[in-house]
Amino acid sequence: MNIIILPLYGIGDVLMTTPALKILKERHNDWNVTCLCMFRNTYDILNNNPHIDSLIYFPFLESNKAEALKFIFSLRGRFDCSINFYPSNRRQYNILAYLVGARKRIGHRYLHRDLLEYNFLKNRTVVEDIRLHNVEENVKLLEFLDIKPGNVPQMEMYLTQEEVKKGRDFFRENARVKIGIHAGTSAFKGHANRRWPKEHFVELIDSLDGYDFFLFGGKDDEEANNFIFENIKDKEQIFHVKGLTIREVAAVIKGLDLFVSNDSGLMHLAASVKVPVVAIFGPTNPDFVRPWGTQHENIRLDLDCSPCFYYSSRPLKCKTGGTFRCLGDISVNTVNHAIIDLISQVL
Repeated sequence: MNIIILPLYGIGDVLMTTPALKILKERHNDWNVTCLCMFRNTYDILNNNPHIDSLIYFPFLESNKAEALKFIFSLRGRFDCSINFYPSNRRQYNILAYLVGARKRIGHRYLHRDLLEYNFLKNRTVVEDIRLHNVEENVKLLEFLDIKPGNVPQMEMYLTQEEVKKGRDFFRENARVKIGIHAGTSAFKGHANRRWPKEHFVELIDSLDGYDFFLFGGKDDEEANNFIFENIKDKEQIFHVKGLTIREVAAVIKGLDLFVSNDSGLMHLAASVKVPVVAIFGPTNPDFVRPWGTQHENIRLDLDCSPCFYYSSRPLKCKTGGTFRCLGDISVNTVNHAIIDLISQVL
């Protein structure tokens, strides 16, 4: 059987497909699995994954409609099955599945905006289950291929030995306990509102003595990282990690003792290389996207309005006056204690 995995937007979303890909190939090594990516970062995340036979990159967002249609129609007739892994509740994903034309088009029906996003264009579907993690939602789809998953494995980022060595070499020999910080998130569709205030990160770092801190993030995170770097008291304890590829970032994160992050792709990247995570949640639901397969502490406020985010094409907005108290009211002491508690467990 020839199977195509259709693209997802985020780094974390793609990493959360890797347990399902592993189960699929372990059960049917004779099946051919092709993964289609629309960003270079997500392509690099899946590169070297032994459970993928073919990896294709096409920049849909940078291409005009004629170029995109020509590419899509080049795929027609090549696949017996397409899979829209979770979450792909946007009509573009479903139109893509329909145009690729596989006989089996597997995916979810969604509790919100299901018809508006054309989820009926898939013909093997299961309704999303708000009790499940995204990893479990993806694994559930394998039942349409007569695969009973059993135990669900960890997410995996397959680094080479050379990449791991370069990651270790990044740190100085006398480094203290090494803590990564991701103060950003994707800015897409208002998701910058998933960020714990940058002022809180400054106070957090100042409250922790005897550690080395490493700031991670891309262009969307530069303002927050620069603010933190400029305002902490002890500049000797902080390092700004930048100018690296996503695989190099993963290798450096692998060398850390702990990672502190908003709900972001780098949070999942840390989990995929088995680094313990302190994860800060606001409008999103940790039941869906908590770090999978690594030791972690989830931090959130149990507000009546939270979590409020669900998967759709609409931007993220606060429904209680735009204040995002779910993040702003999380105290520095709460995160401080979670870091100390988790470090005591893993070191």
